[in-house]
Amino acid sequence: MAIIACPECGKKISSRAAICSYCGFQRGEVSEQDLEIFRARRLRDRIYHLNMASYLAITLFVGAFGWYWWDSQGFVQAPSPGPFILMGVAATGYLVLRALLFRSRQQRKELIRKAGPNRDLRRNL
Repeated sequence: MAIIACPECGKKISSRAAICSYCGFQRGEVSEQDLEIFRARRLRDRIYHLNMASYLAITLFVGAFGWYWWDSQGFVQAPSPGPFILMGVAATGYLVLRALLFRSRQQRKELIRKAGPNRDLRRNL
């Protein structure tokens, strides 16, 4: 087994890999089951990244609230508009991410329902 560059994206993959794990490029014959497993892994990774991005949005919101508290001298004075803008952007981003996460989880439920007893596919979700 050797490490080669994917012809499509140029990233390092195994010479035995039928599908590039980064871009999905198919090298030779690929079964339908392998494609389903690849899609399941991509969906699993998407859900993970959306979760991490939503945590980042929450952290930005909390940081903006701390900025608001600091700028208002403990809620005594009127703060600058910066914390409000950052809180609004963070809250909007969080809601968008949660909507995308909901849709991805619905897709995962559908894949699980379709998979039935297929253990290889269920293990990758």
